[in-house]
Amino acid sequence: MAGLLLGLGGLELICVSWAGLGFLRFTGTAGAASWALGALIVVTGMTTWHNPALRFFSGVLAAVLSLVSLVAANLGGLLLGFLLTAVGSALTLAWVPPQTPSSPHEEH
Repeated sequence: MAGLLLGLGGLELICVSWAGLGFLRFTGTAGAASWALGALIVVTGMTTWHNPALRFFSGVLAAVLSLVSLVAANLGGLLLGFLLTAVGSALTLAWVPPQTPSSPHEEH
């Protein structure tokens, strides 16, 4: 779930700057920042899915990038991208993979 939220948040950052929404034209620094931050957030989501051992690194990176997106990328993609990435990074940091049950022979 965390990787999915991170991926959706990153794609939302990219799509807002790409579409322009008609009344807002995102060009220049904010548009480039939206593309760069969105791509990096999507990478952190994929890292969370494919390499759970790096979940702390990807969670912290996604949290920092989501905070940077508030300033650099048009309020984090009109706040929706920020909210998705903030919740996704919190879930990534809170997630603990299930431990395999030990056999009775290992306890002795």
